[in-house]
Amino acid sequence: MPRQRKKPIPPEVIKFGKKVKELRQEREMSQMDVGAAMSIDRENIRKYEKGIQEPKLSTVIKFAKVFEVSFDELLNLED
Repeated sequence: MPRQRKKPIPPEVIKFGKKVKELRQEREMSQMDVGAAMSIDRENIRKYEKGIQEPKLSTVIKFAKVFEVSFDELLNLED
């Protein structure tokens, strides 16, 4: 039986995950490619993209560097 979350997933985390997936696909990278560039497991990349796992600030910084985007773009703050 899957583990139940104590708190619902914040909508910002889901939005972040969608942006990560969009940027990864635009750059024609696999989850494994991104994970290797960030020195983290592919499974964690999948969890971030699905909005299952909330990233730490250090992880957000790594995503911004790998995708060569600003925090505003990565966090969808440019809207």
